[in-house]
Amino acid sequence: MIDWWWDNINEERYSLWHPKDHKGFKWEVHPKEKGHVGAVHIAEEDIGEATVTLRIRWEDPKNVPIPVTMSHAVAASIIDENGEPIAWLVHQYEATPHGAKMLSTFKIPAMLPEEFAKGLYKHCQEEMGNLPKFLPELYKKYGRRQD
Repeated sequence: MIDWWWDNINEERYSLWHPKDHKGFKWEVHPKEKGHVGAVHIAEEDIGEATVTLRIRWEDPKNVPIPVTMSHAVAASIIDENGEPIAWLVHQYEATPHGAKMLSTFKIPAMLPEEFAKGLYKHCQEEMGNLPKFLPELYKKYGRRQD
């Protein structure tokens, strides 16, 4: 179900993930075009006190500078206008008897203010906390097909 989520986000679903902080979403390169790795989306969101627009490209988890230790992972780079990575993230997760456990790791430039890192931590915690509130029903309704 979580694996399905990453390639089936759209603007409406993106706003469900964090109704307060998520402002906009669109695919620049949809997973249907190139597959999962290489898909790029543009996300506009509030992180801490800042509103940021991010170009996020799905990557092969084996090729990112963050170790993957759980059975499932989505890896991404935040890319600049030339497609060069400026930051990395991995959301990894695995089933537990009561659902799933998840670990999110970010590798961000040291020059970013500490307040941004704190805001990112809070934002990610809230996002992942929201998934159980809507994803099971969304997956039940749409999960067997690609949108």
